[in-house]
Amino acid sequence: MFRPHRSRRTALALTGLVAAALALAGVPATATAAPAGSAPALRVDGNWIRDENGNGVTLQGVSVLAPEQNDLCEYCNSKPTSELIDLAADTAAGWNSDVVRLPVTEISSTTDLAAYDAQYIAPYVDQAVDLGIYLIIDLHLVRDYGDAAGAVPQSMVKRFWDYIAPIYGGTSNVIFEVFNEPINPANWNTWKDYIQPVVDSIRTTAPDTLLLMGSPQWSTMLNGALTNPVEDDNLAYVYHLYPNQGSPTEALLDSKFGNAAASIPVVITEFGWNPPGEFSDPITNGTTSNWGVPFREYIDAHPWIGWQAWILDNFWKPQMFDYDWNLMGGEFQGQFVKDWLAGEPNVSPCTVHEAVGASVQVSSVYQTYSGDNLTDGDCTNAGRWISAVGDTTPTATVSLAAAQDVSSVGVYSGYNGGSGVVLVDFTIEVHTSAGWQQAAAVTGNTQAARDVAVGVSGVDQIRLVVTNPSASTTEAKIARVYELAVRG
Repeated sequence: MFRPHRSRRTALALTGLVAAALALAGVPATATAAPAGSAPALRVDGNWIRDENGNGVTLQGVSVLAPEQNDLCEYCNSKPTSELIDLAADTAAGWNSDVVRLPVTEISSTTDLAAYDAQYIAPYVDQAVDLGIYLIIDLHLVRDYGDAAGAVPQSMVKRFWDYIAPIYGGTSNVIFEVFNEPINPANWNTWKDYIQPVVDSIRTTAPDTLLLMGSPQWSTMLNGALTNPVEDDNLAYVYHLYPNQGSPTEALLDSKFGNAAASIPVVITEFGWNPPGEFSDPITNGTTSNWGVPFREYIDAHPWIGWQAWILDNFWKPQMFDYDWNLMGGEFQGQFVKDWLAGEPNVSPCTVHEAVGASVQVSSVYQTYSGDNLTDGDCTNAGRWISAVGDTTPTATVSLAAAQDVSSVGVYSGYNGGSGVVLVDFTIEVHTSAGWQQAAAVTGNTQAARDVAVGVSGVDQIRLVVTNPSASTTEAKIARVYELAVRG
């Protein structure tokens, strides 16, 4: 596997020969051809994407918010798109993205494409060339396609690419994602008939640009390409994956895109998750432990599949930052994606945290499931603390090695295969030099992995007090807790 090398570029002037060729190809008079580029040109070879030296390339990166959406959130304290692209590529900051996906959202059949390009695309192509990274121009339509009322007519998609392709077709840093998420008709052959003329038109002015091809039903039907591929020799197929599609088991991912990726090139241009709450929705509800870790395990074992995580922002869900631009960790995706880009080990936040090895006192113990298990980093069934039958208020107190800031505590409870045995009602208390205080109260919990916000400085002890250990009507009313994961 090869990840592209990033380097700064010197100014690149378009040669007269290329300019003349673009003119002959019919570039609109308002369009100015972009620089030739600073990243190796990419080509499809079997199920791999390769650079000009034949190295297999795994495109790994993030999506940013569409620039034209950047001022719509009144509570996000929005950052400029250019700042987020710089961050995505910043190796010193630990992000290490090889590619950034730039959504294009406000496009219609009458959009002034020259003005749109000048404001929302061209500056970021220049920035990508400066940074030596790839930039995906993503026509971010999420609509039905075709001639039905309210659908996207083929002419609209073709109009956009007929303008954009001549400008950026000679820039090796640029990749075209032709149509983000067509929805209906939910038929691959119908989709191919719709999109093939668009691809053919792109190739008249951008013969070498890598294309990324979506599919109906929100880009989840790429298997149709196995028997009826889009006719093009430099095109990879897109899949979008979120937790609403199911637990990312090998069997599920094989069926969705993995088996296809053994013979055709595949890029996951959208995936993401956050725990249930304000930073997720029914599509993206998931946790790092139960969704992110197994998904990464699968993708790491299939290095020919590239990926771009959604989304390096704090507005559209599932966000990587909170509204104050703190990178969200624990069971939220932000820190996990950053660590993945940096090549850090694939570990659950249940097993690695700041209280591993801390001493624990508990109110009771069932058999050999002692309180020390709460801070041992073992999140298997054998590594749980279980309270004794008859303990009506199971309580555990963790003593930290030194006082520290605590942003959250991950409460991991239940057992594999169990139903209704996660902690239901509990509080988190913290001790500082001022004494004990309640930091959070949780009621009606149904999550096996629950990140509880704390936000207290100078904490030297943390206490879990359980008032309802289980919703089960058949299992014993005892607390079953894998880990209390303290996060600074």
